[in-house]
Amino acid sequence: MFSSFLTFSQQETEAGRYKLRNNHASQDTVFIKIGKDTTVLQRGWTITETKGEKTIQRVLNRDTMIITSKDIPVRVLNNWKVGEVKHEDAAPDKLYLNPYYFSDPNDSLLNNTWYIKIPDNSYVTLVRSFFKWNAITIPFAIRPALNDTIGSKITADLKIGASFSYNNNWEVFKNRRFKAKKSLYGLSVGVAFGFSKVTLNASSTSLLEKPYNNEEDGLAFFIAPGLGLNLKGFQINFSYGWDLPITKNVKDWNYSKKRYVGIGLGVGLDVFGKL
Repeated sequence: MFSSFLTFSQQETEAGRYKLRNNHASQDTVFIKIGKDTTVLQRGWTITETKGEKTIQRVLNRDTMIITSKDIPVRVLNNWKVGEVKHEDAAPDKLYLNPYYFSDPNDSLLNNTWYIKIPDNSYVTLVRSFFKWNAITIPFAIRPALNDTIGSKITADLKIGASFSYNNNWEVFKNRRFKAKKSLYGLSVGVAFGFSKVTLNASSTSLLEKPYNNEEDGLAFFIAPGLGLNLKGFQINFSYGWDLPITKNVKDWNYSKKRYVGIGLGVGLDVFGKL
């Protein structure tokens, strides 16, 4: 038997959330401990109780009513938003979900912890969308040709900065009977920015009337909007960027303010404590 409610109204302004997709068989039903089971024990019955390491038997001298909580299945009628999830080895067949607040008073019973059943050796995939800051490095830049003598090339640059992105992750929770396992993959779109070390020499300033005779370093600010592939807290980024001069000598660099395609690696700040 399924229970259902009339309105299912949740607030709409959350950043960073999971989403139940009711068109998936594994997510069209949640279980909530909102039911009650009533059992009547009659006078004269002998019951056994365990208290710590001791087992005690006693005879009831009067009728006794015991009320216990009961899990009720509730049909998911639209895409409900979830804030936190918990999946542990102690119960790999259950994925516990903490919902975002249902604002309509008629839905107040839904503001409890739910769980989804995961069959043995099966899995449930939840979609999570969120904004995130990453530390980022872009070690390689694919630079287009500048003229007939300076063709396209891949340069190894020292670029260190941060990125801000909107992410859509698919998180897979697996029931391995005695083990709860998780994997994830996702896509992100955002912008990276930071600082880039520039080496100026005769080759990298060859477009000047008088290229540099000696080698010296300069500093540029890079900005690079792009796309990312998310894998277990890391991002592999593909960006389209520009290097803007900070120190005066970078204005003499062949690639100053010129576009390039960058390949980088982003690491979520929460990953550092787990390494």
